[in-house]
Amino acid sequence: MNPCAVCETPTKNNCSNCNQVSYCSVQHQKQHWKAHKPNCHPFKIAHNELLGRHLVATRNIKPYEIILKEAPLVRGPAQISAPVCMGCLNSIEANDHIDCDKCGWPLCGPECQALDEHKAECQLTQDRGQKVNVHEFNGPHPLYTCVSTVRCLLINETSPENAEKFKQLESLEHTRRGSNQWKADLASIGQFIPKFFRTEKFSEEEIMRTVGALQINGHEVPTSDPPHVAVFYTASFTENSCLPNLAKSFNKNGDCVLWAPQAIKKNAHLSICYSDAVWGTADRQRHLMQTKLFKCICDRCKDITELGTNYSAIKCEDRNCSGILLPSKADDWNASWRCLECQKQVQKKYVDGILERAGQDIQNMEKNEENILKYLKHYEKWLPSYHYHMNEVKILLVQLLAKNQAELMVISDEKLTLKLQYARDLILLYEKIAPCEVRMLGTLCFELHSAIAEQTRRISLQTSLSPKEMLEESLLYVEKCVNYLQYESDIFIEGHILKQAKINRDALRMVIRIS
Repeated sequence: MNPCAVCETPTKNNCSNCNQVSYCSVQHQKQHWKAHKPNCHPFKIAHNELLGRHLVATRNIKPYEIILKEAPLVRGPAQISAPVCMGCLNSIEANDHIDCDKCGWPLCGPECQALDEHKAECQLTQDRGQKVNVHEFNGPHPLYTCVSTVRCLLINETSPENAEKFKQLESLEHTRRGSNQWKADLASIGQFIPKFFRTEKFSEEEIMRTVGALQINGHEVPTSDPPHVAVFYTASFTENSCLPNLAKSFNKNGDCVLWAPQAIKKNAHLSICYSDAVWGTADRQRHLMQTKLFKCICDRCKDITELGTNYSAIKCEDRNCSGILLPSKADDWNASWRCLECQKQVQKKYVDGILERAGQDIQNMEKNEENILKYLKHYEKWLPSYHYHMNEVKILLVQLLAKNQAELMVISDEKLTLKLQYARDLILLYEKIAPCEVRMLGTLCFELHSAIAEQTRRISLQTSLSPKEMLEESLLYVEKCVNYLQYESDIFIEGHILKQAKINRDALRMVIRIS
């Protein structure tokens, strides 16, 4: 029994959404809703020594359920950024922008000068006594390195209600201090801000703590071009997992939407991937150590086979052996690698040579069907078909093999079969090891749905039959596409795919009903 939040009468009835606040009656729940609504989420903020603050589900969460929608505390340009509008954060050109008449920072138009986001650096620049003068618009500009830090430093003036929340976020300043990144940040931000803005408002310690909080808690937000960085309060408490249970989307306003692609059980920890779940384990761990300063020990990272997929494995050096090489020690991807079949051991230098060359060839390659097929043929000598580099180019090929419906109707049967095979294999793989990479999965499901529909059309033309099983499979994947992309804004390509997927889904349902 818990006390009612309104009258304190003992009751067994809890809020059905968050399961944390109790009410003795529906009337009292309605009466308290305005106060309760901002904190009514199906999770609680917990704390332990290992994880610090983290989120724990307070009830069973259904598939596709939104668990958090949150506006940013602060947002600004990425630390490495070409000149962007200081209002909307979109790119600008040397001959197509205006300068703020108060501070000189570039803007895309007068409507952006009045936006709240610009207030921090605008006032600080005015206090400096000299306007900013940006001349170079090609490539990263050093002035923009400090802008988001300035906005965080001045959050108490621009948004007092968010300032206390920002102060609660972890900066890992003691861990970062003295590292190469910390020294670079000290020179480009910590020492630059007081000198450039001619201010003594901020101590070096305060600036560097703010830099750390921004880097540790910042999210890349793709609603602007180029993407900007934003800090979210509650979302910052999600823990990292390379096999997360939450997907992260953004609406057109830049709000963060966390939702569950699969069911989550009560008391489960809520997680997102701080790195890129489609990378191999060594790359993910290296990135996390460099940017977030910790070594991941999630279930996927602890398993060198990556849930039995051997996603990072390479073929045995001995061409007479059909085995694969993986790290000799599960917790050390930088040590020697061993063949799981013949037990032959190779130095990490051998592995790095193959992977670096394979990755560089993808970067340098002109992305067309012919080159991708040549790449797959060439690297099958060293990389299994399920290796992450091989899958990266297969994703490209699935999208290049008929980029629209008109092309799909005329590609050869051989290419259509290849598109079907790769799309099926990729979906099976990534639903297993990266189930929250919803934009990629949704796009692949749409590609597979379209290819199955085209194959069905061709069979129908040859036999005067419409195989119902194939139509149902096409419907299955277009429904999956809608589920994966349902929270994607129409400012993204995935949002446009979602619109077409809904049209195709409804049409297929009608065809199946009458067939």
